[in-house]
Amino acid sequence: MDGGEGTTGTRDEHYDLVSVLYHALKEAERCNGYANDAEAAGEAELAAFFREAQEMQVRLAEGAKAMLGIGAAGGISPGGISGGVAPPS
Repeated sequence: MDGGEGTTGTRDEHYDLVSVLYHALKEAERCNGYANDAEAAGEAELAAFFREAQEMQVRLAEGAKAMLGIGAAGGISPGGISGGVAPPS
């Protein structure tokens, strides 16, 4: 072992992917709230920044889902696990 640097203590890649998926979706949701707040305050440039950050997190989540085989198989649609956040086109 390397002294713990950069390790989680588990060798389960699925756990790591699920963790990335979870955190990316939580951040996408958080960025959506920030964007809504900025829009309500009339801060269009700030809202656009948060929407871009949200899209980046959604892309990350979509990549994790693809690595896990969610959407292509498993009976869960991509929209069903993304909390209703549409993937970027």
